[in-house]
Amino acid sequence: MDRLTRLLCLAACAAVWIPSMGHAADGESRTYAILSLIGDKISVVGHESTTGSNKDQNRHDTMTLSDRVLDNTAVVAVDNAIKRLDARATTVSLASSDPKLYELQDKLFEPQEQSLALLESVKIMLQNQNATHLVLITKHRSDAKLRLMYQYAGSGKIEGLGFYLDATLRTTRPDTHAVGTGFMAPFAYIKLMLVDAKTMAVIRERNADESVALSIAYAPGSLRPADVLTGAQKVAALQRLISKGITGAMPDLLGAR
Repeated sequence: MDRLTRLLCLAACAAVWIPSMGHAADGESRTYAILSLIGDKISVVGHESTTGSNKDQNRHDTMTLSDRVLDNTAVVAVDNAIKRLDARATTVSLASSDPKLYELQDKLFEPQEQSLALLESVKIMLQNQNATHLVLITKHRSDAKLRLMYQYAGSGKIEGLGFYLDATLRTTRPDTHAVGTGFMAPFAYIKLMLVDAKTMAVIRERNADESVALSIAYAPGSLRPADVLTGAQKVAALQRLISKGITGAMPDLLGAR
């Protein structure tokens, strides 16, 4: 965990705006602003075996990040998808260091005083960039369904970005067929929303839940699922899942299929 913390927690970022140009599509030209609110924290979920209860008994820990590397990965994935899907579009990347925006992201469109104030601050950012639409990337909370080779595993709920650790399930490494007890699963549970920049109404939203479960057999001699990947490999795994999930969801989000 210490290695992962050093790799991910580098420096706090202030708000920035980075314009870039997209490709062409028939119809009216759009300017998409892109804002990601998924990269402030990493969840570490430790599986706990339970019987006779539907209550989530897993251990949930959180690591706070000061670097924007995972938010930037999400923004780049959206930007690349827009360039492929909307040839005449312009994109503008937004970033915010406001912790309240991250904390209340799931309530941003609810009629509460604090939420309305935050939404108004986002609207002002969009107006300053002459954006016609916002692609907002937030955390999605859902059942833990971690993808093994031929099945899914997991219990309880997971949300956003993180790692699910199970030290009890017998698993197999597919390339060598080595067997071990336990697995580690990086996951990216993401929600994407397309928002009208003028009215701040949500036009469309899509969930993108991605995971990959890696047998502890990838860490010969270890009994700790967290040892399956190095710190750098953990970061890269999250980045791959973010990009994969967003790339798959964007055509539906933009109404391109």
